[in-house]
Amino acid sequence: MEESMLLPIVRRLNAMRCDTSGKRQRRTFEQFGIPVCEVTYVRESDDFIFVRFRPQERFCFDSIDLTAIEVYDSLYELRHTF
Repeated sequence: MEESMLLPIVRRLNAMRCDTSGKRQRRTFEQFGIPVCEVTYVRESDDFIFVRFRPQERFCFDSIDLTAIEVYDSLYELRHTF
């Protein structure tokens, strides 16, 4: 049985939340070596800022689940374009 594709995304986002080395943590998510989106975790407000590169979109979420779904959707869209 295959592992959910959402789990690695949630783990990366949770690692950002657990890392106390700075006020902001930033991760880029890639598909086929192509940067697809970026997430910045803001410790002070406990928010995730999601930026999709194409089309350029920016959202702010207070939920790790909603952020993970947006990342998954972005990666899925690129993966199924080719």
